[in-house]
Amino acid sequence: MTQRVIMMGECMVELFQLVENVYHQNFAGDVFNTAVYLKRSVGAEAQVQFFSAIGTDLISDKLLRAVQDEKIDTDLLLRTKTARPGLYMINTDCFGERSFVYWRETSAAKQVLQCLQAQQLQASLQGVDLFYFSGITLAILSPEDREALFTLVKELKASGCRIGFDPNYRPALWQSPEQARENFIRAYQLADIALPGVDDHKVLFNDADSPAVLARLISYGVQEIIVKNGKEGVLAQVDGDSFHSPAVQVKKVVDTTAAGDSYNGGYLSARLHGKSAKAACQYAATLAAFVVEHTGAIVAKDKFAEFQTKNPIADF
Repeated sequence: MTQRVIMMGECMVELFQLVENVYHQNFAGDVFNTAVYLKRSVGAEAQVQFFSAIGTDLISDKLLRAVQDEKIDTDLLLRTKTARPGLYMINTDCFGERSFVYWRETSAAKQVLQCLQAQQLQASLQGVDLFYFSGITLAILSPEDREALFTLVKELKASGCRIGFDPNYRPALWQSPEQARENFIRAYQLADIALPGVDDHKVLFNDADSPAVLARLISYGVQEIIVKNGKEGVLAQVDGDSFHSPAVQVKKVVDTTAAGDSYNGGYLSARLHGKSAKAACQYAATLAAFVVEHTGAIVAKDKFAEFQTKNPIADF
C-alpha cells in the first residue's frame, strides 16, 4: 500500500550567481528541498504532497509546474489572489559556505492555513502516514495560524500519523529567541522523528554538543532522534538504541545550501523504504555529500539519476 506523506512549508524563488552579474532562477525552500529529495529517492512507494500556498501570478504558475515536474502532488498547494511567492538570493564564498538575502514579507505561504479553511479542505488532511514541518514553517505563520498548526499536528498524531520536525532556526524570522524556543519545544513534544542540527541548538538552547542535544530531545519524549553535526556525523537514538553514524567525505564542497534538507529527505525516504535507522543515516549522509558538491538547493535530475544508479537505497 502506497504511503501518504505531507510536507508543509514554503517554496520560494531562488536566485544564485553563476558568474558575476548573472543569476540562475530556480525554486527552493527548506521543506520543499526535503520533499524533492524524499520523492526522488522513495519513488512510487509514497505519495508525497507539498502543503503550502502560492499566488495566481505567472511565477506562481511556473512554481506549480516545477513542483509537479518532481512528481510531487499539488492538491494541497493552495492558491491566493492576495500574495506571491517569496524570493531569496544566495551568495556563496570560496569555501562553499552560503549567505542569504530574503524578500519574503508578503509570501503567499504565510496564508496556507487561511486558504485551507477558506477552501474547506480540512478533510483532505485525513489518512496521512507522515506529516513533516520545520521551524521555518512555524516562523512564517501568524501567532493565530501557529496555534492552528499545533492543533492540526495534535489531531494528525492522534489519528496515528507520524510527525517529523526539523527546527531549522532562522533568528530573523522570530521576534525573539524565547519565542522560537517555546515553539520548538512544543513541536518536539509532538514529534515522533526529530532531525535537529547541533549549530541551531548551540545558538538557541546553549547545548554544547550532540550528546547535549540528544539528552534534551529524549527529555521531550521524542522516540526517533537524528542529531546532525556536519563533518562529525550524526548521533542518533531510535526506540532507545543509541548509535553514531559517520559523515561521508566530500570531494569538493561547492554549495552547502541544502545539506541538511537533503539529509532529511534521504533519511525519511530510506525509512519509508523500510530501512533501519542506521542504514537510513548512511544513505542520507551519502546523498547530502553528493548534493553539496553541486550548485543550488536542487541538483539537476540527470545528475541525481547518476547518483541513484551508483547508490540505490536497496544497497544500504
